[in-house]
Order: sequence, then C-alpha cells, then structure tokens
Amino acid sequence: MVVFDIIIIGAGASGLAAAYKAADSSEKLNILVLEKEKIPGRKLSAAGNGKCNLTNRQFHVACYHSKSRNILSDWVNRHSHQEMVSFFEQMGILLYETDGYFYPKSNQGKQVTALLCEKCKQMGVQFLFEKKAMKLHWQKNHICEVTVSDKEDIVATYRAKNVILAAGGLAAPRLGGGDVGYQLLSGLGLRLQPVYPALSPVYMEDSLLKLAKGVRLDASVTLKNADGTSIREKGQVQFNENSLSGIVIMNLSCYLNEGTATGQAASLFLDVLPEITWNDLKHYFVKQRQRFPKETVLQLLNGVLPEPFSTYIIKRLVLNRDEEIKKLSEKQINRLTSVLKKLTFTPVCRQDYDKAQVTGGGLDLREIQIDTFESVKYPGFYITGELLDVNGKCGGYNLTFAILSGIKAAETIVKKYEDVAT
Repeated sequence: MVVFDIIIIGAGASGLAAAYKAADSSEKLNILVLEKEKIPGRKLSAAGNGKCNLTNRQFHVACYHSKSRNILSDWVNRHSHQEMVSFFEQMGILLYETDGYFYPKSNQGKQVTALLCEKCKQMGVQFLFEKKAMKLHWQKNHICEVTVSDKEDIVATYRAKNVILAAGGLAAPRLGGGDVGYQLLSGLGLRLQPVYPALSPVYMEDSLLKLAKGVRLDASVTLKNADGTSIREKGQVQFNENSLSGIVIMNLSCYLNEGTATGQAASLFLDVLPEITWNDLKHYFVKQRQRFPKETVLQLLNGVLPEPFSTYIIKRLVLNRDEEIKKLSEKQINRLTSVLKKLTFTPVCRQDYDKAQVTGGGLDLREIQIDTFESVKYPGFYITGELLDVNGKCGGYNLTFAILSGIKAAETIVKKYEDVAT
C-alpha cells in the first residue's frame, strides 16, 4: 500500500493553502487531499459575498476570540497581514486594499479557489472528492491510517507519515460545514471547547420586531454579559423578522453565543441615534410638541427614523400613532427618548449554523504547539483552521487564521524532511 508523505483532510482554505505550500516547497513530497464534498473550497469561494475578503491590515489579538487567549496572543504577535499578501502574490494572485480590507483584484472568490487547486494539481498534488474521513489510527511505526467512506458507503484506507486535519467547522452546512473534524478529534481523546455559531444573526423573542423588517440603522450597540462585562460596537444594524444582523451584530454574536453555549444570559442595548444625547433628543421632542401640537406621534418619529421602525417603537411603547403630540405627557416623552437611546433586547440562544459564517470553540489550543500546529500527543498530526478554538470578527480574520495555520503546518513538515536529508 502507498504511504503518502502528507494526507490533508479537507479542501477548504486551510487545506488548500497547506497543499500548495508543501508542494511548492518540495517537489518530492507525495501529497493526497481528501474532501467529503464534490468540489473544493466552497466556503472560500463564497467568502465576502463572493468577493473574498482575504485579510485585514488591522491585525491584532482583539480581532480574535479563544478560551486560550494567551496562546492565541502569542500566535498573533508573530504574524501580520503582509504574510497573506505575500503568499497570494507569490502564487500569482494580486490583492488590492480598501479601508484596510484586502481582496483579490478579480473580486472573485471562485477564481482564488480554482487557481489554488489548479496550481496544486500542476505540482502533483492528488485530490479525491466525496471521501469522508471516518477514523484516524496510528500504527507503532508512526504511520497514520485514514479510514474513509464514499457516498456509496464503500470504505477505503489510506496511509501517511503526516496528516493535516483541515476539515472546517459546523458553520454554513450548505457550503460543506459539518462535524467530521470534531468526530475525529473526539475519537482521539483530545480536549474540545464547546462549539457555537459565530458571525451570525442575533435572535430575539419579540413578536413586534417584524414591523421593522428590512430597516437599517447606524447604531451604537452594547452587549452586557451575565458576568457584568460589556462589549460595545458601532455600525449599521439590520432589523429582520425575528433577529438583528449586520456586521456590528455579527461581531458581537461571537461573545453572545460563546456565553449562551455555557448557559449564560445576556442583554443587548441599542442607541439608534448615537449622535444625539438623551437631553438633546428630549429637547427636540419637547420643541416639536410646542411648534406642531397637532402633529401625530407617527409624524414626530418619522422626522428622525424610517417609518417601519417608527411603527415598531410606537407599538412597543403602546402608544397611539395618530394621537396628537400635544397630548403626550412628560413621562411618555421621557419613555420615548429612553427607548431610542437604550432599546433593550434579551437575545435567545439559537444554534443556527445555517446563517453563521464561522464556528466558535473547538480544539483546545493547549492540544497543539501553536508555532507549528502539531499535536502535542500525536507527532506528525496537525490541526488547522476553523477546527481550533479560534474565531475572528468580520474582515478577513478567519481566512487569515485558516490559511496561515495551513501554511505553517506544511512548512513544519517540509522542514522535517529537509532536516532528515541533511
């Protein structure tokens, strides 16, 4: 039976980067990539709404989440966005920058995936698709047996001196997300942190929220966790039928879902008019009441907000939309001001991996050597990308981690072969 130098499980961003780096660094290596889907890199192709936001100039540990923050900080401090730019330019994919965000000049994630695969194949990398890894077993000679099944449940075994597990997480199952990697890691007795959907909408039990469906507002958003800690973001919020979304909400979802995965509660507060102070907003309402006493409550709010959102606020406060504002009491004006400056929601935990962009939690970073991504317990076994307890906010951070971790695993294996040769 053929013994491969490297078997890579998963042909996503991390697996493809590892395959390319290993093949480009040493033409002698016999490399096999196993992928459970029909095609490679579906999440990579869809990243950034298909434009493929690959990395970000603002690269620091605050952009990432992990239970092992000190270990993660050590990794972040060793790297930069320039490594990503150099990697793709060396491959022949030029990037451009917009406000710190880097994209391929083609603006086509599918082309990035296609070029990665084509170049790997040109350098002799073998690909087998619709092959789901079921089990990993190390023999006494340190050769790993990888047991796989295909769509017809036909089982086969492949052997390798080194294995890179880059199977991805649970997020976006329509793009290939699944639990293959977690099952393999659990089977090896490795520690996993609780997993949760990240970069996802935040759901609410609010039957009135549908009234504001489709509204987008610039807001200051504060998430207050059960332990009293608060995280604040500013940006555009989108109101949906039973959830809030938008980049600002998706970034906060990482903290929220991490907490709810361990049974903690949280509160979400929106200031939908962050450029106006509470006192100034109240003064505006009082002044309008004096100038236009016959104006309705709906007309008053429509002067500062989209009508669907005005309707939502009126219903939430149990006001009469057609009531003349001269009839509003001082208490009602205070309540109206307060709800716009601190609109409060109680998020509900919903494990919606369908709409999540990435999976939080995963393999505890103490199970690997962060400088190589090699397993502490299983020499020659490397775990990269989304399977690890690392997830980043929007802006190319997750692709950066996935690709750089795949590259480092490949570099480590190549160096081992070079050291033996010398």
